[in-house]
Amino acid sequence: MNKDYTSSDAWNNAAIAGLVMAAVTIAAELITALCGKIGGVAGGFVSFIAWAGKMVLCAMMFKWLMAKFHSSYKDVDYPRMQRYGLKLALFASLLGAAYSVVNLLVINPGALDEILSVMRESYSSMLDSNSEAALEKMLPKMPYYMAIGSFIYYFLWGWLYSTLFSKSIAPDNPFEEDDQETVDNQ
Repeated sequence: MNKDYTSSDAWNNAAIAGLVMAAVTIAAELITALCGKIGGVAGGFVSFIAWAGKMVLCAMMFKWLMAKFHSSYKDVDYPRMQRYGLKLALFASLLGAAYSVVNLLVINPGALDEILSVMRESYSSMLDSNSEAALEKMLPKMPYYMAIGSFIYYFLWGWLYSTLFSKSIAPDNPFEEDDQETVDNQ
């Protein structure tokens, strides 16, 4: 049964779909992180396969959520599908960014020390005492910088998926209104 489209329904549905999308993305990221702990060339290969699987799974889930929305409402055209996809991406991105903060502060607090040690090893020849002090001052704010970066990363992927899938789910017919006006005028 198709309901009439309303903006509040689109926001509500996008919030729920964003929660589902974020849960799938976070679960896939945890699996990818676990695969990355294997180490060596085999670990790198398994981690890459898990990352590629995560990307395919997220794309398929995004398309499925958009198609489900399209089939639930009447009069959902391409612009509305595009906006719905952006709303879905917004909610999923917010939850993904929140997860990145929780991951760095609660789940894996040692990750910040690992990041700092890798930065020191990589740039040790270029760091003076002032740069080292600036790096130390930046460390407490790192989870929030990572959250902003994660939000932008997830939102850009969501925007890309929304743009690609909304066209195939709800194709745009530029002559639809003209055809209707022609029929009415005859």
